[in-house]
Amino acid sequence: MKIGFIGVPPLGKIKEIKTVHPNAKWFDLDVPVDGIPKSFAMNYIPETTCSVIQTILTNTIAVKPDIFIAVTGASKCDSAKFLLPIIKRTLPEIKIIECNNNDKKDFGFPICTSAIPLMKKLELITNNVLNLEPAAGITRSTPRAGFWGVPPYDFSILELFPDNTHIFGWTRCMENKTPNNMELELYVQPDLPTVFFSQSFCQKNILAKELAHLHKGLYVEVDGKMDSSTKAKVTAFLELKNCY
Repeated sequence: MKIGFIGVPPLGKIKEIKTVHPNAKWFDLDVPVDGIPKSFAMNYIPETTCSVIQTILTNTIAVKPDIFIAVTGASKCDSAKFLLPIIKRTLPEIKIIECNNNDKKDFGFPICTSAIPLMKKLELITNNVLNLEPAAGITRSTPRAGFWGVPPYDFSILELFPDNTHIFGWTRCMENKTPNNMELELYVQPDLPTVFFSQSFCQKNILAKELAHLHKGLYVEVDGKMDSSTKAKVTAFLELKNCY
């Protein structure tokens, strides 16, 4: 039994499916897989589609899960919902469970505010989606910089940030297990040098650009892989703000 999921499924749904299928193998279809190029999705969707959405479609067709937990709407995005007719046509045997996640219980975000290097932070948060218990035993640090946004398609951008970079935006909501929490998503620590990141063609670019303007941060929009000019822009901003 293979179970694929996107976004942050409601905890009740995770518990329910784990009870029925205790030995199932779970696949996070948002995460790029070596050897499965997202470009395959171009056979079905426009090139001007977010890299994460391309990855979801490509992974789903490659993995062929028996059950697909499709988190859509405000707790993920409308584009995820628009993939479902393609998946139903291409994989008619798949059982699609479409849901929103409007969970309100706060699990906290100790990983986001820890001294753990930024790339490791993102890995821990994305690998912790199915964990039914909050992270424990992690100490809060004093931040030197901020990263606002969703987990990037290309994690190499995270290597540019100094230790003690705190995470804001939807990734913080993700660790808190409340992906439809606009108040938390909009929060940014005042006066903290922050990079506001979004994938190209993602609706969250609207929030990223507005927040960057309000907080005098750096707005960065990336389509797929990071290029050298974008890396230089991020590095220059962090150097200018004495974050290193």
